[in-house]
Amino acid sequence: MRAKAVTSSVIVALLVMGLSATIASAATAVKTVKGEVVFAYGQRPGDPGNCSAIVFVKWPDQPRTVSATAFYTFKGQERSQVAAPPFNDTYEWVATYTVTPGYHWIQVGKSWKDGPVADTCEGISAKQRTLIGTEARVELTLAPDPKVCKAAKTTLTAKRKAVTKLKAQLRNASSAKAKSRLRTKLTAAKAKQAKALKRVGQVC
Repeated sequence: MRAKAVTSSVIVALLVMGLSATIASAATAVKTVKGEVVFAYGQRPGDPGNCSAIVFVKWPDQPRTVSATAFYTFKGQERSQVAAPPFNDTYEWVATYTVTPGYHWIQVGKSWKDGPVADTCEGISAKQRTLIGTEARVELTLAPDPKVCKAAKTTLTAKRKAVTKLKAQLRNASSAKAKSRLRTKLTAAKAKQAKALKRVGQVC
């Protein structure tokens, strides 16, 4: 009997640890937004013969973004590029390229030229347009929303209290009819508690 009691205690402890880990884990979400392919070119300040042509995938800012994957096409084949904040919002390659406020971008193509004759690399940029498609998308990994997480945990706390209350009522019930009614309520309350716990794991 003692061995069974010890085993049961271990199982309960493991379940509690698993429950705590589920609640404490930080869940992330993936959101896909439309991307814009930007072809830019410019000269090195003070050296007009040195120029660069850069290709970016640009998208509007999304709060709580922790990483982004830009998908685009090169010679008709899909490719991707991953980056984390601050992404390539200020990009220096011969010239300096800065994204429009309220947006971010990731560099997906680059070339340059350095010679004795002034050049803007506009011709190279035109060549890039024949290789890289104009359609793009960006998959954003978003950190949990603290407000949504807090609301989910508050709901879970309420559901747990309901289960605890029904268990106490069941222990104190005297008639078979009352016990049957309370067991039905307890089963439903436990299901709601499990749903609330799952929600916490999804958003926190």
